[in-house]
Amino acid sequence: MLKREVAKRVFAREFEACRELEKSERADSEAADSKTPNLLISPMGLILNRVFVVGVITELDNIGTQSEMWKARIVDPTGAFTAYAGQYQPEASIFFSTVQVPAFIALTGKARTYEPEPGSVFVSIRAEEVNVVDEEIRNRWVVDTAEQTVERLEAFSDALASGYRGEKLREYLLGKGISSEFTEGIMIALERGRSPDEFAKLLRSSIREGLKTLDLDSENSTDAKADQKEFVLELLKEMGGSKGVDYAAFMDAAASRGISEQVVEEVIRFLLAGGQCYEPKIGIIRLVG
Repeated sequence: MLKREVAKRVFAREFEACRELEKSERADSEAADSKTPNLLISPMGLILNRVFVVGVITELDNIGTQSEMWKARIVDPTGAFTAYAGQYQPEASIFFSTVQVPAFIALTGKARTYEPEPGSVFVSIRAEEVNVVDEEIRNRWVVDTAEQTVERLEAFSDALASGYRGEKLREYLLGKGISSEFTEGIMIALERGRSPDEFAKLLRSSIREGLKTLDLDSENSTDAKADQKEFVLELLKEMGGSKGVDYAAFMDAAASRGISEQVVEEVIRFLLAGGQCYEPKIGIIRLVG
């Protein structure tokens, strides 16, 4: 039980694909326990109740009517999380009421799903603790989460390739040193049959692209990439990027200085995925910090 309550590191791409884990799918001892927390399961078999995420908060709104209810959008290199905090999450609510957007933040909270109609599922986080962090901590979280996710992908792919199911698969995975919880998650995910092999490919691709956004700042970056990034950042600052720049006007300004549209678009994608800029609304680019 306590093990299930540990906050898991998960990328937005995998988190948004999570669905509720029904009690009928759990081990008998768990299903009979009325204190069992609400659990979600990803297409890769990750079972979670609480999550720990780090990213850039790019949007924040008080959507409450009679009392405060904050809705936040937090971006990582693979996508975005939606988090909420209200009167029953006082510390997180106070944080959201004072934080300056955009900012790098670390958030721990409980995963929730909402299904307004069959087939339409929204996954979000009920915030418990939130803090401002720096870009270095965000980058460390991305690398650590990538390592953990790739390890799970390898185990899942191994299970898929084995052809085993049921108790045979359980014995196989446990014999490989896979935890009992993840073994159970893999078995359930395969039984659900939500095209897990296709999702695994998508997730791998998202991780690769996400890690590339960090390479721009690494010692292994090419001088050309570093120069391109520096040019785009400087031009954004020059055009008032902290307040927001029209994307079309920015592209025209870059072209007038001899930088191709393809190069600018590539760098902007890296900056967006890396959390160094964001789109407060369609067609507007704004720098973080």
